[in-house]
Amino acid sequence: ILRTAAASYGKATAYQPIIELLRAYFELHAPGDPSDIRDKIAGKVLGLDKNLATTLPALFSLLDVAGDDDAQWRSLAPRQRRQQTMDAVRHLVLRESQVQPVCLVFEDLHWIDAETQAFLDSLVESLPTARLLLLGNYRPEYQHGWGQKTYYTQLRLDPLPPASAEALLYRLLGDDAGLELLKQRLIARTQGNPFFLE
Repeated sequence: ILRTAAASYGKATAYQPIIELLRAYFELHAPGDPSDIRDKIAGKVLGLDKNLATTLPALFSLLDVAGDDDAQWRSLAPRQRRQQTMDAVRHLVLRESQVQPVCLVFEDLHWIDAETQAFLDSLVESLPTARLLLLGNYRPEYQHGWGQKTYYTQLRLDPLPPASAEALLYRLLGDDAGLELLKQRLIARTQGNPFFLE
């Protein structure tokens, strides 16, 4: 299970949710020496499949650890780099799904950038042949072209009625009587939206 989320300011930063997804996949939790990070990425990619060696320059660039030996990558036209970047991440995810089932969780799709949207559109086309579950949540104004796919299911999450909102807050906050006023304010302010309540 790999999770990522878009931020409200994220439309200005290309690939940010994908970068966070890759950082989780490669277990890059703290800044480190770029050479060590490259070795860690290469080790995991090549351990998964040596045929994925061609994806390394794109992954290194995406994770901002490109080295001096990536002159060929830098010589590509921007359009070629974009395509190779999307292909690299898609091939990596799909190859991992051949080893074990993969669940990708993208939160707040309504804030994603155009590059992340293009990647998801590309990935969605590959889903029928992969052991991959793609979960995303988004506000009603978000638009995508997946609705007609036979393998797409939308679950609408309506606001919770007051009793259910209270039950959710009970699980999140406990039953301390001093929290009752706060709970009532939260329910009123969020109008029962479970994401906002959380």
